[in-house]
Amino acid sequence: MNMHKKFTIVAMAFLLSGCPGPMDRLPVDKPANVTMRDKQVCITVPTESGEYIASVEISDGENNNLDKTLNEKPITVSAGECLPVFNYDFKPDRTYTAHYAVAKSRTERSHYFSVEFTVNNNGIKQISPLADE
Repeated sequence: MNMHKKFTIVAMAFLLSGCPGPMDRLPVDKPANVTMRDKQVCITVPTESGEYIASVEISDGENNNLDKTLNEKPITVSAGECLPVFNYDFKPDRTYTAHYAVAKSRTERSHYFSVEFTVNNNGIKQISPLADE
């Protein structure tokens, strides 16, 4: 086999391997809502009966990050119920982003929800669009 054929075969293997590329479909985040309830950050998403949280990511864009996958012990959620923030340390005058993956079963694709907000002495200001609940 000459060098040109070997190169073509290797190049085709890379092109067909399934690595992420510019035309791959990425999951689209749906909006979540955030408020204060009992002096705690309360993030809500529109859910259906039987759905559970598969993963959580909360970040202030600096060094305060939470990344939790709940495959072994998923947490069920109800519409209007505050999603768990796992004692995340929200500090005033910072901007936060929270992402939640919510699924109905292990075989179905998750729905992805996100919200961006700031916390200050007066409460919370949601930056991202509101969700329809």
